[in-house]
Amino acid sequence: MRSLRQQQIVRYLDWQTAQIDKAIRGYERLLALLEERKTAVIVHTVENGLYMTGERRKSVFAWLGDYPAAWRETRLKHVLVKLNRPCAPEDELLICSNKGKVVKRGDSKLGLVSDKEEIYQGVHTGDLLIHGMDTWHGAIAISGYNGKCTPVVHVCDSKQNKAYIAYYLRSLAYKNVYKKISNGVRENTSDFRSWDKMGDLPVILPPIEEQKEIVAYLQDQEKCIAYLACNFQREIDLLRERRTRLIADVVTGQVDVRDIEVPAGAAGDAEVITDGDEYDGAGA
Repeated sequence: MRSLRQQQIVRYLDWQTAQIDKAIRGYERLLALLEERKTAVIVHTVENGLYMTGERRKSVFAWLGDYPAAWRETRLKHVLVKLNRPCAPEDELLICSNKGKVVKRGDSKLGLVSDKEEIYQGVHTGDLLIHGMDTWHGAIAISGYNGKCTPVVHVCDSKQNKAYIAYYLRSLAYKNVYKKISNGVRENTSDFRSWDKMGDLPVILPPIEEQKEIVAYLQDQEKCIAYLACNFQREIDLLRERRTRLIADVVTGQVDVRDIEVPAGAAGDAEVITDGDEYDGAGA
């Protein structure tokens, strides 16, 4: 059973941590809204461009909708060249992640690793990587590193703007297109390991100069969103640190909460104290 002192500590901490947790949830919601905003901006821009003027034409694919008449529709295999670069055992192992980035695996647990060195393929900075199994989740990105990756990833080059193509292919993931047109080999996946299947996907291409403009705009939008997300995450981290420090300070008696009035309903009812318990104000 709790003493009066313990009851006050529990009530105070319940009240304060509830306020902190509420603030954390608010910032987490803002982070989620930023991610939704980023997704919406990418999808809208690769479907409509930056100007929203002029005639439009309708795609034969319902999930593509219509697009500016000055753009052309073709197949991915006519735009991308699948590469098969050699690599060396000492090359850095790279992961095409679900966050639309290429990262160095290092000592992390990301991705699967094989002890058969011969299965790997080389990757150069600027190559477009498309994960054949995690396509549905947006695992499509331009590599910023030289290294190697598993054969489940399509390593590609193009005369078109590869960053635009990466945005376009990720937009299909955001609209759940891959899951609709592919039979997954496990839950929450899509199977585009076959280059014939991947290459048969339709792609809508603006003129090359407009591709560059779209990429510049989307990269600028992503930088702004990333800046805000970083600030919100920093606030979350500070709130979590504050909660941990508050609990430690109150429990060890470094912060005296005896005379602090906890608002009604801010904390649960305390347990009845046992005979002989007294609130002497000593440290907890």
